[in-house]
Amino acid sequence: MSLQLAPKIVADIEWAVVSLTGLIAVVSLLGALYSVPWTFRSRQQVATRAFNYLWVTRALLQVIAACYALSLDLRLQVLWSAKSAIIPGGYNVDAMCRLYIGLSFGLLEPSFLLLVLFACMYTVHKHTQGDPGSNPNLFIFALTVGLTLPMCAAQVFAALFSRIMTQLRYNEELMFKFFAASQPVGEVMCPADPQNPNCAVCLFPEFSTLISAAFALLYLLVLWAVLGRIAAAAINRMLARRIRLLQICITFFFCASVTLRGVTVVDANPYSLPFVCLWLANVAVGSALILVVSAVLVWVPVYDGRLANARLGGLCAASTALLNAPTELLPLVGYGKSAYSHDAGSSDYDYGGSQAGDQLEGECSPVLMMSNQLHHRGGGSGMAGVVPGSTHGDV
Repeated sequence: MSLQLAPKIVADIEWAVVSLTGLIAVVSLLGALYSVPWTFRSRQQVATRAFNYLWVTRALLQVIAACYALSLDLRLQVLWSAKSAIIPGGYNVDAMCRLYIGLSFGLLEPSFLLLVLFACMYTVHKHTQGDPGSNPNLFIFALTVGLTLPMCAAQVFAALFSRIMTQLRYNEELMFKFFAASQPVGEVMCPADPQNPNCAVCLFPEFSTLISAAFALLYLLVLWAVLGRIAAAAINRMLARRIRLLQICITFFFCASVTLRGVTVVDANPYSLPFVCLWLANVAVGSALILVVSAVLVWVPVYDGRLANARLGGLCAASTALLNAPTELLPLVGYGKSAYSHDAGSSDYDYGGSQAGDQLEGECSPVLMMSNQLHHRGGGSGMAGVVPGSTHGDV
């Protein structure tokens, strides 16, 4: 018999989770606002014009992150059960548990991860097969929706089908572990009214977890292939380490989340210490996944973009030499010198570059700022050029 926690202790833990998810949601929404370009005038945006093509994707990623964090609250007894602090008597706990499964695991989690994948695949696609269209954000959004819908349908089916399967009399214990979305705990939560249907807590049905595991396997195979190509084309080691960090963090946190949900069937008592620890660990890895992806793909590159725009904007005001240069702020590789050289052989500016003109440009990844590639031949800019393969560039 495992150690049992008092309902009051579990309730206090859930309030802490509400605070955490609320904080993550607020930070994510602020990140969405921060990713919106502060100007749309191309001359003032010369350093960040191409980078800002994907600002809609970045903002959408942050909005989904906020919703994903808040969806963790759908299973909390302090909000929906008979002991709810906001709804007297609670509100249909079993329905909220099924909504949690369909919304969190079927819609928000896969859409968040797929948006990351397709934003990075756009980088690869653009250089290998050409630009897929004039609106890359629409292209990425359409792919995300198209592949999220099957996952959403599968998880909704799991949530609804569980109600039928748990009512069967065949092998009730097995049916409960694989399909039950909630468990009555009236004797512990509501000793005065143990038959109250709202005296229940949410579980992680194994059927839903197996669907997520199948999705995780396919997703991670593609993710490693895409990010592997991007990291191989990185302009320096620091950039490559950032890409690998993103790759490893998504793999670890996503796999850990699915594994923790699956292990909860070993002790499906919502008030047992092992179950509560597994649930808290799942909340922790889900929160870490949101924060790491947001930092690596939104907060850091947008900050670098604004910083580079301020620096390069001053240079462009004094000379039009940069206006004819490629405008990608965040290239994964360098460009040939001819692409950056000033016209008519005057060559007032010279830029570190590479012969890899057909390699990948990164518009979705936080990479080396273009300002670190600039080199004023007279030394006035004070920024040394970075040659591809060099490990001395600043990021």
